[in-house]
Amino acid sequence: MEQQEPRHVPATRGLACDACDMGPCVFEREDSGMVAPCGISPDEMALKNLAEKICEGLGEYKAYARHLTITYDIDTLIAKAADVIPTSVYFTNTASEMFRDYRRERLVAFGLGGLEQDMVNICAVAAPHHVFTLFRASQAPTATAAAHAAGAQGINIVSLGYPGAEVSYALGLPCIGTYVVLDDAYKTGGIDAVYTGGEIGDIFDRAARAYAERSGAPISVPPAVHHLTGMDIDPEVINEAYRSGAIRGAVVFYGATSPSCSWDMDTMAQDLMKKGYLVLVTGARLYGGTSRDYGRPCVLHLGFCEVGKILTLGLCFKPALLVPGWKNAKLLTSCIGMLHEGYPVVMGVPLTVTLSVQDALRERGLVVEEDGTKVVRLVDMLR
Repeated sequence: MEQQEPRHVPATRGLACDACDMGPCVFEREDSGMVAPCGISPDEMALKNLAEKICEGLGEYKAYARHLTITYDIDTLIAKAADVIPTSVYFTNTASEMFRDYRRERLVAFGLGGLEQDMVNICAVAAPHHVFTLFRASQAPTATAAAHAAGAQGINIVSLGYPGAEVSYALGLPCIGTYVVLDDAYKTGGIDAVYTGGEIGDIFDRAARAYAERSGAPISVPPAVHHLTGMDIDPEVINEAYRSGAIRGAVVFYGATSPSCSWDMDTMAQDLMKKGYLVLVTGARLYGGTSRDYGRPCVLHLGFCEVGKILTLGLCFKPALLVPGWKNAKLLTSCIGMLHEGYPVVMGVPLTVTLSVQDALRERGLVVEEDGTKVVRLVDMLR
């Protein structure tokens, strides 16, 4: 991160990147040995930028009647961003159906405490359907036999990022955090294997051998912290609470915490509940304050950060989206698309746009507020 402190240098050969909220990152010429905060080198940045141009070109042929990349009208862009919404709803419904027979109300471990000393720990860094495949395979007798032969009590699958949020919600698997915690997870000494999707192969045997090599050495993890998730949610309970005044409304934590955002999300969740709001959480971060009685202010975890999670709830009002960091193009496009649907959006990280464009977005419902202490009051004003 120190390498990418703002530098007033010219970006040459396309070596500037604004693909996530940690940027814009700039390389001067081909700064030898430097990497961006995400880990990419100058060559990789140049290739990524070229890939984005190719994606734009493919998109123009496949999806648009005219060139979106040379459209300079904000309302047209907002309307076009809303094209992601049907796909998000479809993805949400598909995941819901996939996990339907497994999801139930339970306490789920969040954070590195989800790694277990006496279990073979496999970290799944893959899409939810791949994690689901691994989960089912881990229940096979051959998989558990390998773990027991190594001296372990069983297999513990953990995940992280947006799939971690969804499989915690649907399958009860521990979510160890956002993608930025993976290095910390390795340092605990408790990760026996990493699964990145695709063929299962011999991962259970490899993980069991790694566990055996630990030889009972203690792993360095904090105590497990558990949160209630996986509940069936009746929208009419929430709607009636809103109509009766039992809650003032709801807000959605869309996406997890961001390294480039100063918001204290835990404090914000507590303050919102004190002010009478229901806090709906989508993303790889679990918060205290969950309750089975969601007809009053509390926290409800909904799984991954898809706007389809919000739109399929069936609420009679439109909650504000609180977005600590837009992180990538998918999250940013989804947020802008929700403006088209009439949802207010509050972001904790500025967009890389001019002030006049930022003002135009504000007029349409997207507000940037970097001071987290002002967000709760801002939500009151947006009601």
